[in-house]
Amino acid sequence: MYVLNGKSEKILGLLKRCGLTEYESKAYFTLLLTERSKVWDLSKKSSVPNGRLYVTVESLREKGLVRTAGEFPKVVLPEPFAPYLSRKINEKQMEISQLIEAGNEIREVVYCLKPVAMKFRNKYRVFEPKHRRKRNDFTS
Repeated sequence: MYVLNGKSEKILGLLKRCGLTEYESKAYFTLLLTERSKVWDLSKKSSVPNGRLYVTVESLREKGLVRTAGEFPKVVLPEPFAPYLSRKINEKQMEISQLIEAGNEIREVVYCLKPVAMKFRNKYRVFEPKHRRKRNDFTS
C-alpha cells in the first residue's frame, strides 16, 4: 500500500488549528481525497484505529463535516469545509467581541474606583474574604 504523505503534517496542523482532533483531521482529509468510504476502508486509508473511527465519524458528523449512509456497511461522505470554517470564524469573532467588551468594562470600573482607592489607601479591602472566621464570644 502506498502512503500519500507529501504534506501530511502540514495538513494535519492546519486542520487541528481549525478545531479538529488528530483523528478527525486524518479521517476528514482522507474523505476529502476519496469522496466516500466505507468505515473499514476509511480506517485503513486514514490510519485511524478502527475502534476509534466510529466515535471520530460521529464527532465529525456533529460538526457538520460528514454524513453517513447505510447501516452495514456504513458509508461516510464528506461535507464541504467552508460552512464549518465559517461557523468557527463566527465563534472566534464572537469570543473576541466578548473579550473587548469585558476589557472595556474592567477599564471603566477601574477608572471609577481608583480615586476612592487612592483616597482611603490602606483602609479597605478590594475583595471580601471567601471564608470569614466566625467569632465565638466567650463571656462568662
